[in-house]
Amino acid sequence: MIQRRSTAYDDVENFPNKFTANFMFMLNHGESSIPKINEGTKTEYARLSEQWKPLKAEGDRLLQTAIPAFNKLATEKGVGVLFVK
Repeated sequence: MIQRRSTAYDDVENFPNKFTANFMFMLNHGESSIPKINEGTKTEYARLSEQWKPLKAEGDRLLQTAIPAFNKLATEKGVGVLFVK
């Protein structure tokens, strides 16, 4: 689930904004007929790019190690497996 940064009202999800919402918020600064990318946007992009590195590593670990291990165990127990596209 992805949510843009909230500005008002109670969110149905009731959880704090995370990486994706912050990244989309930063991208919205450049969305216009004449995009204006300022130093603040560049700085935020660099900060979020650094924050993305461990998140990507964890995603890769899940895809390459954790899911195959889970699927092996599930198959041994006669339960369905996870399919990753």
